[in-house]
Amino acid sequence: MENREKYRTRLLPHWDFGDVVQTITYRLGDSIPPTVYQQFLDLTDLLPPESQNRQKRQLIENWIDAHRLGCCVLSNPVAAEIVIESWRFFDSKRYDLLHWAVMPNHVHLMIRQYKGFSLGDVVGGWKSYTSKEISKKLNVPNPLWHRGYWDRQIRDAEHYARSRDYILNNPEKAGLMNWRFVSSKYK
Repeated sequence: MENREKYRTRLLPHWDFGDVVQTITYRLGDSIPPTVYQQFLDLTDLLPPESQNRQKRQLIENWIDAHRLGCCVLSNPVAAEIVIESWRFFDSKRYDLLHWAVMPNHVHLMIRQYKGFSLGDVVGGWKSYTSKEISKKLNVPNPLWHRGYWDRQIRDAEHYARSRDYILNNPEKAGLMNWRFVSSKYK
């Protein structure tokens, strides 16, 4: 599927332009209890519309870093490697994989998206493949992933550096010392 440019799915805007650098975050389906997620929605609904998505994302990221709830299957080396290998499979074919971190209950990565490959299809492919493989190898029930994902187009060199540092430092920030499922193509 071709790039769709700017569009919305459910409540999230997405940026699907091709030939841009993007950060992407997605999480396990059981990483946030429904009551907590509803509290986040209630809190952010009180904000001006232009700040709601950014604040909701911040609440979610702080929560999943501080609370390792749910199955946290991504802390299992088998599951983490399945996720990383799924990203590497189309590296240099549909996107350039730049930086990544597999956390116990979510993932962060930065890619340079290629024209002609829809970001939604790329992320959907990762989630579909990894869900099936992790379920098969570790007997984890499906659906594994929360529906949707966060993406952010990198605006400039400073934004790139901040985003890269966030991804690469996320395990340590979350108290995961010597975490091995974080890396960069440019080490």
